[in-house]
Amino acid sequence: MASGSKGATTSLKLLLHEVEATPPEYWADLLEVLRGFRQTIPSDISPIVNAEQLRKNQAALDLLDSWLDDDEDATEHQQAWDFLKTALDEDRLSDRPLFP
Repeated sequence: MASGSKGATTSLKLLLHEVEATPPEYWADLLEVLRGFRQTIPSDISPIVNAEQLRKNQAALDLLDSWLDDDEDATEHQQAWDFLKTALDEDRLSDRPLFP
């Protein structure tokens, strides 16, 4: 298997292609074979996921989740949007509004 990121991505795409080409009723057997193969791999080989990168990614995911969980008032969002539409349409070179 290729050691570079591009090679790993290509290998993953090929692996996924083979899984997709396999009829779904055989996926459980394929999964069992794959798990058996993985257990034969020496444990001194480092995992693909870098723990430090995973920690950094988790911080970004937590931030995005906090934005999604934000319970701001919907009327506040609507007022901000109405203001932006008006401001953007004020000094347009065209007579047509940007947001009809």
